Formats: sequence, C-alpha cells, structure tokens
Amino acid sequence: MIVEIKMKPESAHFAVPDPSQKDLQRSQANGAKPENGVPGHSQRVTPDEVRAAVSNLWDAWTAKSSAELADAYAFNSVSFRVESVTVEPGFKGIAQRTREYFHEACITNMELGAIEVVLLSETTALAIYAFHFRALNRATARGTLQEEEIPHGRVSQVFRRDPDGKLRVLHEHCSSAVG
Repeated sequence: MIVEIKMKPESAHFAVPDPSQKDLQRSQANGAKPENGVPGHSQRVTPDEVRAAVSNLWDAWTAKSSAELADAYAFNSVSFRVESVTVEPGFKGIAQRTREYFHEACITNMELGAIEVVLLSETTALAIYAFHFRALNRATARGTLQEEEIPHGRVSQVFRRDPDGKLRVLHEHCSSAVG
C-alpha cells in the first residue's frame, strides 16, 4: 500500500525542515555534488528507494558496521528506542547499539515485515513496518551478556533525502506490542 499525502508548503505546522548545515557539510566532505549544481535540490523520493534505505539500515546493523549505521541517520536525527521513555539524539542511540550489539560474541537476527511507505514531500517519506528481533549475548550496562527478543516490534521512520542525495533517518520511533 502506497499513500501520498500532499501538504501546503506554507503550513508551518507541517513544514519539513531543511537539511541541516552538518548534513550539507558531511555530504560536501564526502565529495558529493548537488544534483543540477543547486544546493539542496534533489529528485523525488520513491517508495522503492525508501524500502531500499530501510533494508540498507538493517544490513548495516547485521554487518555490525557502526560507520554504515551512523551514515544511515541524519546528523540531527532523533529516536525513541523500544524500551526508551525519552527521545534521544540519533548519534546517542547508535553509540549504545554499537556497544551492546556490535561486539564479536553477539549474534543478532532480524526479520522485517512488509514496509508501508507514506510520501510526505518530494524529499521526505515515512516508512512503517513490523519486525521480529533476537539477540544472543547482548552486552548490558552492568557488563553481563544477555539474550533479548522482541517478537512484535514496530518501527516508524521518517526518511529525508540529504544534499548528497542519500535518504537518511530523520526521526525514528520503535516500540513493542504487548502480547
């Protein structure tokens, strides 16, 4: 199912933030050239691109690549993790995930459900999907290893195309259904 929502650009309540200067600096540092030579100009986001971005994010996770995972998130991203009660900057969540799951003894398995996409603007889209997550030997804050399972996880992620042309997570909300 693909739903496209058109919003008036002049509506402050629904305004989509412009790419941050940090994202622009990051893309320029990586040698990216803006499309058509116009900073901030990008082609229209498609549902298939959003699904590919979701897949790439979880591929980075299962490959235990903190650099690729960090590159999947906008510099100014925010996130609610599954058991979190407060919003946190994306970089903080990435650091914690790296510490807990990306060590050699940890084994993870992720199964994604169907990814629904809602197009919000030419550069922004919402991905909504369910997941089943298992981790063996997750490192805890106390220094112990534990098993973790999230059988009925849910994710909503807002993706925005950055000046370098890549879709990155701007906002993420993960939760678990009580079952």
